[in-house]
Amino acid sequence: MKYYVAILLILSLLFSCQKEPVHYDSGSNEAINQWILKNMDDYYFWKINHSGHNLSDNPIQFFQNLLHKDDHYSTIVQNMNLASYKNNFETSFGFDFIQVKREGSIQAIVTLVVPGSQAEEMGLKRGDVLLKINDLNLNADISGSVEKILNGNSLNLMRKDGKEFKIASAYIAQPGIYKAATIEVDNKKFGYVYLSHFNFDSGYDLIREIQKFKNEQVTDIILDLRYNPGGQVSYAAFCALLLGNVNPTDRFVQMVGNSKVGKKEYSFIDALSTQPDGYSFKAEDIKSKSLNLSRIYILSSKQSASASELMINNLQPYMNVIQIGESTMGKDMASINITSDNETSGNGYKWIMSPLVYQLFNSKGEGNYKTGLKPQININEFSAEELYPFGDIRDPLIQAAVNGEVKLKAGSRNEPTIEVVYRSKTALQMVMDEI
Repeated sequence: MKYYVAILLILSLLFSCQKEPVHYDSGSNEAINQWILKNMDDYYFWKINHSGHNLSDNPIQFFQNLLHKDDHYSTIVQNMNLASYKNNFETSFGFDFIQVKREGSIQAIVTLVVPGSQAEEMGLKRGDVLLKINDLNLNADISGSVEKILNGNSLNLMRKDGKEFKIASAYIAQPGIYKAATIEVDNKKFGYVYLSHFNFDSGYDLIREIQKFKNEQVTDIILDLRYNPGGQVSYAAFCALLLGNVNPTDRFVQMVGNSKVGKKEYSFIDALSTQPDGYSFKAEDIKSKSLNLSRIYILSSKQSASASELMINNLQPYMNVIQIGESTMGKDMASINITSDNETSGNGYKWIMSPLVYQLFNSKGEGNYKTGLKPQININEFSAEELYPFGDIRDPLIQAAVNGEVKLKAGSRNEPTIEVVYRSKTALQMVMDEI
């Protein structure tokens, strides 16, 4: 009996010595950082080092100090706090460009112009060669000046023909589909779709284009993801069901997290069910409209990331996926969105944290593509004399698909050496909307 009392006394002392979490004022850096730390402990793919962090730090800096050295993608933003968001040319000024070195000289080439943007209305086009941005000559690497340019309220461009463009900074919403067209070669019809990101705002548009392709008896699809930085896993499942010969109950993705999160498996219908609020697409309805293809051509580049790579890797067990272009970025992980509550935020704006939580694999357990997914046909689009409009048959990547060049071995093309000096690195998080 004495031993029993002694044990109870020891346990009581132990529990009394345990520290209760300190309560901080709502909206304070300490409260926000405590919320960050707890959720990172619970969900983050890597183990958090708790030492050396100061709860009074700015939350953005506090979050960044927690990240693993291999993590280049986890983010945190505060609603309405523009300083917490990272800008890029595409969403701030309506165009993007790349600097490449050919035969010793650097050239800046416009890679895309957002439909409906001020840049498009002023006449800027894909393939245009730029000489200057503001007072910077584009015959030298401008990587170190990009952040300053993006933080400006406007920018000035000079095109090679001498035309100047003054473009105001604005939030530019991109259409999901830039271009959709039917390409006919030797009595064979290809459906071409340029998809800018994986988001349900283009869901109905994509269904409409697929129905056009079916009516026109298209037999092959060219899915252009060369500048697609990713988006929602649920939308990738939507696209797969609409394009490919897959069953809704087939396993789409295997997701491996930390010891608390564990491993999860999602079929196509499971992944589709995580679509965000406001959408209610059903797998059976999508399949009734599907092309049910057994083969697909996917165009890629170093800017193809996240959900774009998921499409390539996770369709391979079910379809003949013919990848043409460059190796992809190499983002084989997905995040979740975690929003702060009122107890944390107080009267301030909400914080939204998107830490990497899962490493992704296809139904065969194939993944680990941190160095990118390599194409069967390696073609650098900048080896051509100019960049042609999306969907143009003269585009070397499209030519490779429609002319049967996929039979050639990767690297068999005789191309000039092209060195990329600058290109955008922005990648959307690949998000699971539920966990």
